[in-house]
Amino acid sequence: MMWYTMMPKELMFPEPEGISPITQNVILYNGIPVLAERDENSSYRIIRVMSTDPSHFLMEDCQPGTVIKE
Repeated sequence: MMWYTMMPKELMFPEPEGISPITQNVILYNGIPVLAERDENSSYRIIRVMSTDPSHFLMEDCQPGTVIKE
């Protein structure tokens, strides 16, 4: 079976319990879906823009590596 998806393998096939907790979540940031990783100080770091709108990829506050404060 082939999976055509832009989701990373870690989200499609998570590790069993107790091995590695998933710290990545798809969240909405200013109405834009992004894949973000939660830091230890309860902020998020954008990993990937999950939107299908090309203009969202050009927004500077929504680039991978940007830290989102909660």
